[in-house]
Amino acid sequence: MRKLDFLPLRFLIGLIVLGQLIFALSSIKYTAPRYESKVFSTLGIKFDGADLHKLNEGAHYFGQTMIGWTKFPNFRQELIDNVELPDSIELNMHAQERQNFVFTITTPEPIDYNKLTDVKDFLQSKVDLYNANTNTKFVLSNVDYEQAEITRSYAFGALFTLLLSGAIGLALLFIRKEFFPPKLKL
Repeated sequence: MRKLDFLPLRFLIGLIVLGQLIFALSSIKYTAPRYESKVFSTLGIKFDGADLHKLNEGAHYFGQTMIGWTKFPNFRQELIDNVELPDSIELNMHAQERQNFVFTITTPEPIDYNKLTDVKDFLQSKVDLYNANTNTKFVLSNVDYEQAEITRSYAFGALFTLLLSGAIGLALLFIRKEFFPPKLKL
């Protein structure tokens, strides 16, 4: 009779327990609330009697340019310095719809309304500088602001860690079995 080998089961349980311990020790950071502050705006162009369709198309493509600005390394630091935001901010800007854009700032503390209007003013100043250099007339309009608290539950993080450590453990056991088989004793 073949004797059952409990080593793989012990390994898998040990890895799951280790994953849960690591998560428990770092869960304070995972479950800490964060705040997403959003500036919604429509990017328009001042109508000067030209073809309105072309003007709207130009505003759409210029919006993509603005998204590119946020990816430039110096943009984040300029925003922090000009609006006096904390250094720990995360930035994101995306097109919500053709000419509608959402600029999101994620911080560990809430930002007051005046700072959000300063963020919009900073964005508009960048647009104004572009307008001056290229003789265009882009403008941010229909601006709205929103702030939401984002929290993640401990239970979800623990469940995710359980599944992840179980999957990693099974993958490691599979690799061990397939690529490093035990040597036969003769």
